[in-house]
Amino acid sequence: MKILIGSNVHWWNAEAAYASSIAKLLQDAGHSVFVLTRPGSLNEQKLKERGLRLVTHIDLNSNNPFQLFRAYQKLKNFLLEERIELINPHRSEGFPLFIFAAHTVRSLVPENRLPVIRTRGTTKLLHQHWLNRKMYSDWTEFHITAGKIVSERLLSQVNILTEKQKTIYYPVSCPELPLLPQKDFRTEFQISTKAKVLAVVGRIRPVKGQRIVLRSLSQLLLEFTDLVLLIPYRDTSEYEAEMQALRSDIGKLELEAHVRLIPEREDILALMEFADAGIVSSVDSEVICRVAVEFFSVGTPVVAFPTGCLPEIIRHADNGLLTKDQTQEALTDELRKFLTDPELCERLGQGARRDAEIRFNPQNMLTETLEVFERALN
Repeated sequence: MKILIGSNVHWWNAEAAYASSIAKLLQDAGHSVFVLTRPGSLNEQKLKERGLRLVTHIDLNSNNPFQLFRAYQKLKNFLLEERIELINPHRSEGFPLFIFAAHTVRSLVPENRLPVIRTRGTTKLLHQHWLNRKMYSDWTEFHITAGKIVSERLLSQVNILTEKQKTIYYPVSCPELPLLPQKDFRTEFQISTKAKVLAVVGRIRPVKGQRIVLRSLSQLLLEFTDLVLLIPYRDTSEYEAEMQALRSDIGKLELEAHVRLIPEREDILALMEFADAGIVSSVDSEVICRVAVEFFSVGTPVVAFPTGCLPEIIRHADNGLLTKDQTQEALTDELRKFLTDPELCERLGQGARRDAEIRFNPQNMLTETLEVFERALN
């Protein structure tokens, strides 16, 4: 099968990672895959690292009508020259051009059905105009969503048959455990052998809720004096307002001895395995939530706010714990359960690893995606 995947974004976020994952799985399974992305972007760099074939000469992100028409012509020519059999856009940017180019190719080559399968990894509201409704309901053969919450939002906005959409979760590969990192983390970060370790991983942003975690940590330290919080982070400079606010909170709450801010490094997964529990404290978004399944892959259970797709990923008391709401008090209550019950922590860690091996196995993503593609083609 010859497939064009659209991932024309300049950053490396969960949607870009999702598109990259399925592109690599399809390519490794023997399909001919191209990924259309933005030149000079971090996304392009990551896709190259995975050995994927890229299309970077077609700019679908312009606001200039003349340039958009040229992009449409280039896209149409590429589809014809490469004899693409299926288009799978993962972003709204340029989506109309994929639709229009596919219609043109079908008229020129009637034997090529060239279905458009839209993968959606966001709960952002669609712009409610006739073109969007037409594209999503009539001109798209099938919809893949990264979470049921995305499906529910989409179905509430556009007249789509439920049988024309399917939820396929972001996958994770499970390394052989233990990871045996080169460094001893307790020595590197001056953590006592008795201390329990929590970890919250991701960009330092208000939406990620790290400052809520700090307040919860301050409260927990009244009961558990040997407690350390790791905050591995990426894509955040020291001068950004949220980073400065985070450091200010650490000082005000007198948490310097209990918090380790860790810039991006190669052994993040080993740090996630080292932690007794992971925390996902996002107060918004989290439609794909890579970090939760990455914690699962190394057998680390997760305490999470009930945000976005997290109630779908976190099965309460099976692979982690969900808080009742997005407050410091609720987070503290669930973390306290981990800290007072080692057997619970061990059991949930086993459940997390089991789910990574079964529910979020990359083979599931490949099989379910191919079923959708073949259904659209046939």
